[in-house]
Amino acid sequence: MSKGSMALGAQSYDVIASRLHEMGDHEAAEMYERLAQNEDVSEEGLFTPPHEWLFTEYEYGFIKFFEAGSQKYHEIIPARNMPADLSLRNQQIDVHLDWLYAYAYPPSLGEWLGIDDDNVHTILFSFEAHNQHAHGHEHVAFNQTYKAKSGQSSAVTGLPIFLNINVGTKGISFSCKTMNVSNSSDRMLVDAIGSPAMRQGLKLLTAIQPALAPFVGVATGLFESLKDKNMLNKNVVVHDFMLGLDFETGASGIRLAVGTYVVVQVPHPNTLTWSEWKYDAEHGTIVKTNWAVGEKPHVLGHNALLFRVSKSQSGKSKPNKS
Repeated sequence: MSKGSMALGAQSYDVIASRLHEMGDHEAAEMYERLAQNEDVSEEGLFTPPHEWLFTEYEYGFIKFFEAGSQKYHEIIPARNMPADLSLRNQQIDVHLDWLYAYAYPPSLGEWLGIDDDNVHTILFSFEAHNQHAHGHEHVAFNQTYKAKSGQSSAVTGLPIFLNINVGTKGISFSCKTMNVSNSSDRMLVDAIGSPAMRQGLKLLTAIQPALAPFVGVATGLFESLKDKNMLNKNVVVHDFMLGLDFETGASGIRLAVGTYVVVQVPHPNTLTWSEWKYDAEHGTIVKTNWAVGEKPHVLGHNALLFRVSKSQSGKSKPNKS
């Protein structure tokens, strides 16, 4: 993976410091310069990045399907503690994006240019799936752009990402990136994601489809094309995670099941205690419900997304011999 397509927070301290200076955030940049020189920048020795979009840790939760209208709040369980749904072996699944929450993102294009754009971010969302079949390797990718203001979610819910994607006997893996696009010259972005397949999700009818190769090539190459061009580059990768979902019930890791996966960008492991948070079905958000006296429920204070896995209605995929 090239450095340009990595989340900024995962790159070297020198690179982070340089990019922060470009953004005009000299105080945060100097903090990373001290880190690059092996200087302690916190009293406890535990460094917390100064911006949420520099976090590189993730917490994973899971929401089971529920009866619509049954209640407002629904339980979120730690994804590592949920059982696998063994009925998904050798089946086809659909994947939908239900929530993309931009709690805190890098400067928007308007901020860079010094104009009032209400801090509206253009977010490039990239989602990939990888699966190993007896007949070959299946790799598909989906890209789309969304608009969101800081502290708000984008206007997307139930967007199909993949339809009828095959699951083998071992499971499936997903990877996701989001990029805050602030380079005004990136016109090719519109062309790259303008096709119906990119806008409506990729419908996969067979295990191996050579016709998908052009879409995969465009989608996976998009981040490469928007990386550092040896000039002031305002585009910043925010999310960057990989999630392998298997059927090894009782083991470490995360299993594949029908339901909604919650992915939250956090500063450190164990930042969230899922029993204190619930899914608000009335508003489609994650809220804290275990609050102190006088405290009101409030929305999650981190960048986050929800993606839903359901069994495809198109029928069973071909049995795998693997």
